[in-house]
Amino acid sequence: MPQRYLTVVETSYSRIGTNLELVDFYSAAGIELLGDFSIGKEVARAGARWSGPSSRDVGKAEKTRFHAEETRVSFRAARALLNKGQDEIAGLAGLSRATVKSLELGKAWEESHRALLTFYENVGIEFLGWGDPVANLYFGIGVRWSSGPPEPVSSSTSAPS
Repeated sequence: MPQRYLTVVETSYSRIGTNLELVDFYSAAGIELLGDFSIGKEVARAGARWSGPSSRDVGKAEKTRFHAEETRVSFRAARALLNKGQDEIAGLAGLSRATVKSLELGKAWEESHRALLTFYENVGIEFLGWGDPVANLYFGIGVRWSSGPPEPVSSSTSAPS
């Protein structure tokens, strides 16, 4: 599916049928769309995560049916939830764009990792998922808003060079 098509569908309120097809598309790909829904109210705690086993106690064969990650957090998903570019996140978090890019690719520099994680948590993003210490893999990785609508995140700070 072309990125342009996904962008139009994801941001359109008048394409209910197409949006439902997109939900089916994500679900078939193993992605769960999250949110607390109440009639007449805004969706709270919206987000998305990879589907995972129903419990940590399932066997190895069951776990192979699910998408697994090698890292505990998805910085790329957190950035997407904020709808910001790498340059903007770098400036807001006090990191370089190259560092943000590397962390999104799974590099694990402890100090920079902690700084980016703290930034996202401070703007209201909750990281989801759990680890399997035997396989050294993580299941159900994703992000959601920790509570209510998020506060606007200013991008007045320019990214370090």
